[in-house]
Amino acid sequence: MSIRKPSLTVRVRSSILWIIMGIYTIIIFLIALSVAFCKPVTRNRILCSWTWLFNFCARNICGVKYQIIGRENIPKTPTIIASNHQSMWETLCFTQIFPLHVWVLKEELLKIPFFGWTLRFASPISIDRNSKGNAIEKVLKQGVERFDDGFWILTFPEGTRLMPKQRKKYKSGTARLALLLNSKILPVAHDAGCYYPKTGLCLYPGVITVKIGKPISPDGQTAETLTKLLETTNNQMLDCLGA
Repeated sequence: MSIRKPSLTVRVRSSILWIIMGIYTIIIFLIALSVAFCKPVTRNRILCSWTWLFNFCARNICGVKYQIIGRENIPKTPTIIASNHQSMWETLCFTQIFPLHVWVLKEELLKIPFFGWTLRFASPISIDRNSKGNAIEKVLKQGVERFDDGFWILTFPEGTRLMPKQRKKYKSGTARLALLLNSKILPVAHDAGCYYPKTGLCLYPGVITVKIGKPISPDGQTAETLTKLLETTNNQMLDCLGA
């Protein structure tokens, strides 16, 4: 997919969104300090107001809306969500689609002034992608802790953001975590990269489609077979979306 060239209107509207979010980032950082000693779930609920404001601005300023296919497939109990990764949109706006969850994300994000500092208080699972062995062990250890705290866990098995229609072999961390926790995996596919690409900060008006598949059970699976099944399932949903 070729990189879209933003129009003046898209640039202006996106700039307004990021000015608002920049100001609120400082505000939410101060809020984070005030709730630092609350329980992890309480902190997460409060700090996710940042994502709610982002989605409100994306929808009402930039014209980025979304629709959901398969909402009925969302389980009632804590589950691992495994999504393709095309944008920052899914990291932020999935908080409004799925129950309270934490993200598996790269450690560098926590070093961003104000935004990253605040993100630490939301109990994410941060990993150093340059240390593969330690990274997976950290995911497994902290994954158990987050489940015990009542969180769902959002993972991106591709390991990095991709352009629409790009494919990459899935990493086994999500499957290994599911086997350790004896948790089902909820496969999710979307085309957010068509409206908020991984390159740049411009958001393009349109309707993002989020497709939720049926939960995949880890019973009788190995990490390798479960990873392959998840990859096949997500790619089939992406093909249906043309993403």
